[in-house]
Amino acid sequence: MMYKRKLPLTLMRSIMTVLTFALSSMLLLAPGRDHTVLAQAVSDVVEAERPLFQNDEDKLRTTSLIIAIAFREGSLRTSVVGDCDGSKPGECKGRARSFCTAQIHESNGGSEWLNENPLLCIQKELAMLRVSFRTCAAFPVAWYASGPNGCTNERAQRISKDRMNLAHWLWTKREKQPS
Repeated sequence: MMYKRKLPLTLMRSIMTVLTFALSSMLLLAPGRDHTVLAQAVSDVVEAERPLFQNDEDKLRTTSLIIAIAFREGSLRTSVVGDCDGSKPGECKGRARSFCTAQIHESNGGSEWLNENPLLCIQKELAMLRVSFRTCAAFPVAWYASGPNGCTNERAQRISKDRMNLAHWLWTKREKQPS
């Protein structure tokens, strides 16, 4: 007779890899799509870099924030353009200024090439997040969302709170993963 044994939470955390966490988080946010390429890019970047947060040895909090931003900015699609000249939200008829799932603006090195290279997109996202965290501790994603004046910009503050709350929600879901 087969039975399913529950693993202790500490053991679950140790076997939850960045890749499996990234993939399961993406499927939770956008079910029914193949997220393999983007999850692998997130995993490769996060595993190669130091975490954004203290006491994040498994790097899952860092992963959750990267995914939260990619979900809100680009719906976890690898090829995305935005901030288009002369266009309404949701359409891009003019020249695009932001690229890839992380919506990296051209002023931060964003280019069409990022849509073809998810690894580079996530590397740029993480690098921008490091600047954002240093620039505005109270609203860690505000600089990322709005540039140098993000820390005092109410819209950027709201965006920061939203991304941080979504990341926290994803991070807490790791404890409820099936064993």
